Amino acid sequence: MNHDFYAKRTHKLLSSGYPIEISTIEYSPSDTPSMHFHEEVEFCYVLQGSIRITCGAKQITANKGDIVFTNQSVQHMAAAAGNATAKIRTVLAHPSFIIGFDQPELKNKYLDSVLENNAFPYLQITRNSNLYQQTLQLFEQLTLIYDTRFCGYELLSKACLLQLWKLIYDGFINAHPFNTKTDSPSQDVLRTQQAILYIQEHFMEPVTLYNIADSILVSKSECCRCFKRVTGISPFEYLMKYRITVAVRHMHQNSGESVSEIAGAVGFNNASYFNKVFRKFMNCTPTQYRQSLIPSDDI
Repeated sequence: MNHDFYAKRTHKLLSSGYPIEISTIEYSPSDTPSMHFHEEVEFCYVLQGSIRITCGAKQITANKGDIVFTNQSVQHMAAAAGNATAKIRTVLAHPSFIIGFDQPELKNKYLDSVLENNAFPYLQITRNSNLYQQTLQLFEQLTLIYDTRFCGYELLSKACLLQLWKLIYDGFINAHPFNTKTDSPSQDVLRTQQAILYIQEHFMEPVTLYNIADSILVSKSECCRCFKRVTGISPFEYLMKYRITVAVRHMHQNSGESVSEIAGAVGFNNASYFNKVFRKFMNCTPTQYRQSLIPSDDI
């Protein structure tokens, strides 16, 4: 499956108003896995056997009963581990269904902090984890709601996802390297949060590293060091990634805009540079991505 498949699936899910997909997948030892990524976050529950999951440069083995969360836009693949067939149940959910764009403070604090952190590609929840029983219960509850579709299933699904996300957020906080032993955020975290807020408020403008550093009252070099310690990327890379994220949102919501208009709307004054940055993050051009959103009957 190529990027077009996943982009079309995302478009189909968003257009449906219920951007969740739950399916059961079998992996034979003879299958050839392929790396892929998608806008949806993914929860995987191992029903049978063991699977080997590759997330970026990291590889884990998940055994029967394990639950694995894969973050948005993380390159990943799965295969049977060993000589036996493995079976999993997966939940795909678009992040906009968890916390919408109209709740920026909650979205920034609880959703974007996880989605946009390159140091958190996945979370494996085993039977020994204190998150396991709650996660499994919510996973099974969400599956039942999805399968039966009784009255109000959309609201109940959202309630389940919010509770699941709180558990993922707890796991993220526990696993994240910038945690301190106290309840108070470190100076690095506070500065980075403020820098991110500045970027998100001014991304449409010609933002420079000096502007970002000035917004948190540090030098440009300290701004880069601080930001990278917390997020794993530079402020400039975050700015570019955020602009492309908003551009993708424009393509889903405003199909009448030209590529040049979208580029200008998200802070690029040069269409060719926009194309270059878009390809870096999305592995395709803006035009190719837009074409992939055209509904198709082959999904």
